Amino acid sequence: MNTQDISIKFLQGRTAFIIIHGVGEQIPYETVDYFAQNLVKHFEGQSLPIMLEHLIAKRRLPNGNPWIESFVRLSPTEFPADDFIDIHEYYWAADTENQISVSEVLQWADQTLEGTIAFYSRKENESKLDDILKEKNWNSFFKYRLRWLTIFLRLFKIIYPWLRLIIYVILLLLSPFLQGKFLQPAWKLSRQLITPLLVNMVGDVAIYTTTTVKSPYHKIREQILAESLTLLKAILKDKSANYDQVIIAGHSLGSCIAYDTLNLLCIEASLSQDRGKSLLVDKITGLITFGSPLDKIAFFFREMAEQHQYIRQRILEHLNSFRVKPLYIRLTPYLTKNPVECQLEKIRWVNYYHLQDPISGHLDYYDSLDNIRMEYETTWGEKAHLGYWTDPNFYKDIAQRFLSKKNK
Repeated sequence: MNTQDISIKFLQGRTAFIIIHGVGEQIPYETVDYFAQNLVKHFEGQSLPIMLEHLIAKRRLPNGNPWIESFVRLSPTEFPADDFIDIHEYYWAADTENQISVSEVLQWADQTLEGTIAFYSRKENESKLDDILKEKNWNSFFKYRLRWLTIFLRLFKIIYPWLRLIIYVILLLLSPFLQGKFLQPAWKLSRQLITPLLVNMVGDVAIYTTTTVKSPYHKIREQILAESLTLLKAILKDKSANYDQVIIAGHSLGSCIAYDTLNLLCIEASLSQDRGKSLLVDKITGLITFGSPLDKIAFFFREMAEQHQYIRQRILEHLNSFRVKPLYIRLTPYLTKNPVECQLEKIRWVNYYHLQDPISGHLDYYDSLDNIRMEYETTWGEKAHLGYWTDPNFYKDIAQRFLSKKNK
């Protein structure tokens, strides 16, 4: 295989992916494993042998404390010197584990469903809903797919206390014979055993949307965003790797963290005298969201300010304005100038969703992005929400959009 063949099949230059995992029981480096393995399969499917390396880099936390980051590098075996793809991970799952009640999860789902219905009931948005409904024959009551989730949560809330009590009693009776992971308080363990993964997934989303400063969840959100932004800025300024492009990919709630991280970077760039050039924001070329609840979270935040609180509403809109369609900003004669001048408008944003995934969806609240419907075989719920990670077409589309020579 000559150099010309490789330049066609493998990206020329230095690329960094920052993968932000989604909701669920994630463990460190799991997303790196999935993403790297499937990119390797994609390139090997083109008869291109890939070298895979484990590398480390010294980073700093937002508080200044040092830590060592592990990441992996993909490069063609014949010419690995200057062309490579690094896959970094931001891991945050431990911050939200078992932190929210079923009632709070249901409250979040109800509120976001109401916001969704209100959004698509507006005359200017009716055509968007019609386009979405064409993808599948929903009846009138279930045309909002989030309604399925709220019904599921309501039913689970009814049986949850009784089922948990039964499991608790059984665990107490069996305690002399238990071992391994079952050697923990029976009441705590009963919750882990009976709570479906889907409820935990939605619970993570509900925690992240908390805007009440006094809530302990708000501190969790602030910590997650501070760490994510710090890692992004470190990778952008990494002199050793000297990346040509940086792409942020977020699954599920990770897509919201990715979006909010870029939104914070927009704010920081607006405050800098050089309009973000010292932050090297021009290196960020892509945002990939998959299994994303971004529209649902947008609906949630829109309800945080009452109709008469036009000043508060406008401040919230300015602080969360990255790629938001101007059509959905409430008109007022005051505060018309947005102090946040985002320098990330050239980023290519691609959103992947699946009709059987209750958390994801076609993103209509945002501007200048491509919505891609995935069609892998799956069932409704958890499997559909996690199916992106192992779908070959997902990685093929990413490679064609971000890693092919013609897109450089």
